[in-house]
Amino acid sequence: MTTVIFLVGTGELVNQIECILQEEGYEVQHIEWVELNEDVVMQFDRPKLILLVEQKSKQMYQNIQNKAALKNWMNQGTPIPLMVIIPETSPQWVIDWLDFGAYDVMEEPVHWKVFLAKIRNILRLFAKVKPDGEETVIVQDLRINLRSRRVSREGQYLNLTPKEYELLEFLAMHLNEACTRSDILREVWGYEFAMDTNVVDVYIKHLRVKVDKGRDVKLIQTVRGIGYMLHG
Repeated sequence: MTTVIFLVGTGELVNQIECILQEEGYEVQHIEWVELNEDVVMQFDRPKLILLVEQKSKQMYQNIQNKAALKNWMNQGTPIPLMVIIPETSPQWVIDWLDFGAYDVMEEPVHWKVFLAKIRNILRLFAKVKPDGEETVIVQDLRINLRSRRVSREGQYLNLTPKEYELLEFLAMHLNEACTRSDILREVWGYEFAMDTNVVDVYIKHLRVKVDKGRDVKLIQTVRGIGYMLHG
């Protein structure tokens, strides 16, 4: 299924972003800020992310009518994360958008690899968000709270290190999918190239002790010749 990203804004940067997102395989729905209202947004498929690009001439958050339409859409039903790109360094501008409810604010010039990594991260974190706002992934008797980063199995709290948690969260977001060591290194450790895949094996071993040891059902499985999978 294609991931839909709703792009709001106008100008050369917006056109560039649209092309890059489409090249990455995302479906982009695009309107200008002045077109954003309650009636218009209902005509589009519900997106996984709203990406808003500010104009240099004026700050769009000051437009109360469009701002209200955007806010209602973000919070109607399952929350839709908002990412904003602003044209210059302005601490107050960043604060205003974060107070509005934006999940992330990025300043120009845009570093495209960082931009795409941020989008992947937001989509991953919101993949299992429930309508009530409780961000919890449930895999059989394993519960992962994405907001508090607390993990439990059969009601028993698991004391994970930060990197063990990030690894488990990544596997959970790709439930029943074979994840290669290279993918894990890139997404969890931020390595562009697989220099030492042994680190993945070491952390998987530690994670198995905390998640699966002494339990009849083993959730973390080895996919021979590929990598690992969280099976649910």
